[in-house]
Amino acid sequence: MELFIGFLEVAVLAGGLAFAVWRFGINRETFTFFGLDIGAKVIKKSESGNLLLVSMVVHVENKGQTKIVARTRKDIEYASAEFLYEDSQDQCKHAGTLKIRPIPDSQNPQLFDWYSLNPTGNITIREGKDETSESDLEQVNYLGGYQDPDSDFNDVHFWLEPNESYDCQVMAWLRPGTYAIKAFFLGKQTGHEEEEYWTTTRMFSFSGREDQLSSNEK
Repeated sequence: MELFIGFLEVAVLAGGLAFAVWRFGINRETFTFFGLDIGAKVIKKSESGNLLLVSMVVHVENKGQTKIVARTRKDIEYASAEFLYEDSQDQCKHAGTLKIRPIPDSQNPQLFDWYSLNPTGNITIREGKDETSESDLEQVNYLGGYQDPDSDFNDVHFWLEPNESYDCQVMAWLRPGTYAIKAFFLGKQTGHEEEEYWTTTRMFSFSGREDQLSSNEK
């Protein structure tokens, strides 16, 4: 009987070890896996014909088995910092930051990247019925619908459970042209080599042709 109990204990321990290896080693449940993509389409032309109503959708998806929580100023070392993320080339005021930059025409073949593009000139930003401001479209908050009143609306209260996803829409009147659109998502983890930082860039051409209206979504 004692031999059987001992064998059972070994079997249970071995089973627990195998499950832990599968869960945290092979399946890597302690790590976060995130999907981020951008779609865009032209809805209509303005009456004057010189502007296009563009719908941009940022798709965020938790592809792992761990809850992902959007970063707030409580998660960074300096809570009064202007940016939730900042390095020599990128700055993000929001956990969900969208940047929109026009791509100029070129007279000669050339290779270029996102960082060679200039921000847009300032355009009017309407928030609510009466609030307006000017922005160069470098700090668009695509999670604006989840702003937290407990933080004076400076941060968002947003998270994704495992396998959960959201489509977050941004609407803008833009001039016809070709644009590069870059999305960022910042999670709570900020430690070196463990930072929850994801980004993706997509390019779209908005001409306002009849065959493009409401059909340019990726």
